[in-house]
Amino acid sequence: MIKVHYFGIIAEAAKSEGETISSPGITLKSLIGDLTEKYQLDSYEFQIAVNRKIVKEMDGLELKDGDEIALLPAFSGG
Repeated sequence: MIKVHYFGIIAEAAKSEGETISSPGITLKSLIGDLTEKYQLDSYEFQIAVNRKIVKEMDGLELKDGDEIALLPAFSGG
């Protein structure tokens, strides 16, 4: 199982703070594409963390059972 966590405006768009995906072997790029389509995330800017590390490049990154993904919109405040 792959755990996906949503924060801020992404959580609002998904109407959830997260979900579990049962697709080990899926690529990060494919997963983000599926989630973008499912929750209409095209207009949002966000960073992606895999196992608590921000990733810059999604191509070729295959997810495995137990991975945690976080969609992190820009945070503001002081």
